[in-house]
Amino acid sequence: MFTDTKLQREFDQVVVHRSLKAGTEMMRTGDPITHIPIVEKGSLRILAQDPEGRERFLYHIMPGESCAMSLTCCGSKRTSSVMAVVEEDADLLLVPARYMEEWMVYPEWRRFVNDTQTQRFGELLETIEVVAFHKLDEQLWNYLVKRVQATGTHVLKATHQDIAQELNSPREVITRLLHQLQRMGRVTVSRGSIEVHLAADWRPPLDKGLKDAL
Repeated sequence: MFTDTKLQREFDQVVVHRSLKAGTEMMRTGDPITHIPIVEKGSLRILAQDPEGRERFLYHIMPGESCAMSLTCCGSKRTSSVMAVVEEDADLLLVPARYMEEWMVYPEWRRFVNDTQTQRFGELLETIEVVAFHKLDEQLWNYLVKRVQATGTHVLKATHQDIAQELNSPREVITRLLHQLQRMGRVTVSRGSIEVHLAADWRPPLDKGLKDAL
């Protein structure tokens, strides 16, 4: 994990290894942050959650990465401001929260924390841009692409209700948009799963069918 042998030795002495199955809710908004998660294998999906329980997908945490929200909240001794769900079976390295500040004496740890926060800030700006300036069909496609890229498989195990909840949209609208994408050849919709056919140069056309679906 680290090239600094002293930091790595301390890391190995306190880190907790944990394996979680896909779909596990690792953390919810308001939970106390006792450990900083670092993904060793698999991926985590991070969502915002309001007091009414409505959710919004933010970004993924991939191998070698951590959650900037956890680092920030634990540094300021606040509870979690996000929800974390295991995207695919994951092996995690959990660092007790107290070491967030103690290890700042190590340049490599400071760099790891700063790089994590910089990367997540960029991803949050991207999410804000998508939500603020893109139509729901584009938001749906962006969401599907990011999830299949995070898992490494083109088949996403999710119901229309699951997707609607994480995009804060009515299920009926998501169903209509998925069927529209299927007619366009971008996805294959099955019961409980969606196969995403990636095409790097594709952008959803602003045709009448999609406008009517919205």
